Amino acid sequence: MDIEQNSSINLDLTKPTEAGNRLANPANNTTKWLNYTSAVASGGSRSITASINQNIPGIDIKLQAAQATGGAGTLGTPSSQITLSTVPTTIISGIGGAYTGNGVGNGHQLTFSAVSNNYTNLSASNTSVTVTYTITDNGVSASANIPVSIASSPSAIIIPPITEAGNNYSGTYTSSDNTIILGTYTIPRSVLLGLALLETGSIVSQIKMYYTPTLWNNSLHLYANRNGGTGTITGVCLGCSVYFNNGNTYPEILQTDSAFFDLMFAGTLGLLVTQISYSSIPISIRLGGVSVTVPAATYTAQINFHQ
Repeated sequence: MDIEQNSSINLDLTKPTEAGNRLANPANNTTKWLNYTSAVASGGSRSITASINQNIPGIDIKLQAAQATGGAGTLGTPSSQITLSTVPTTIISGIGGAYTGNGVGNGHQLTFSAVSNNYTNLSASNTSVTVTYTITDNGVSASANIPVSIASSPSAIIIPPITEAGNNYSGTYTSSDNTIILGTYTIPRSVLLGLALLETGSIVSQIKMYYTPTLWNNSLHLYANRNGGTGTITGVCLGCSVYFNNGNTYPEILQTDSAFFDLMFAGTLGLLVTQISYSSIPISIRLGGVSVTVPAATYTAQINFHQ
């Protein structure tokens, strides 16, 4: 990945010529083009984030990536316009096996703009800001056939009765920590070789979830929480580790696919590594929106976890 026209740009707000008028925002800058070449394992994808090294008090720097021009393959999809900050934010996602072509006029044209957001914080200064772009391997999708199994079936979430007239239900109830056990996920070396497991923090796979209502009320909401898990490297890999990321703050389960947690790898994939396994992942379920205003019934839904 690189940026063509690798030179600095100026985004200068213009002072008014008449007292009482506001600063004039600079014209948008469209001189930069983002190029990349990507080869991924079957079902894999990559995304690109952008961040800045410092914020400018009173000023927002905005970035919009356009649809790709030129090249071939599964080119990425730009996000909507973002306000750059020190936290990396996705600007392009869904990059598969693709190339954009090289140079200005190929790939994603980048549009930079600057606007004032708070006159109180403004000061007369020249501030240099560095934009950092990072391309990340998002792992392999379900086409890699990495299995997910349920080791035990969830029990019902019991809602205690109301004992005082005039009260409502508390609204939220949680199952035990080991209601559901996910595992074992075994990723063979043949799949690992297709991933970019060469940098600390590589995503081996992402676990997703959704629910299918059987008898349900849309006032009710389901949440899942990952309470641990075990990662194992089979073979020899000095300084390597496997671990989990996200999924431990009760993200909501939707009726459409949403990300739950990531299976991670740190280190350099050794020649003697034969597989990586993730197992014994306890999941608890939380039910929200419980109220006497929801009609009394035995509500049921099927929760699906998959890679």
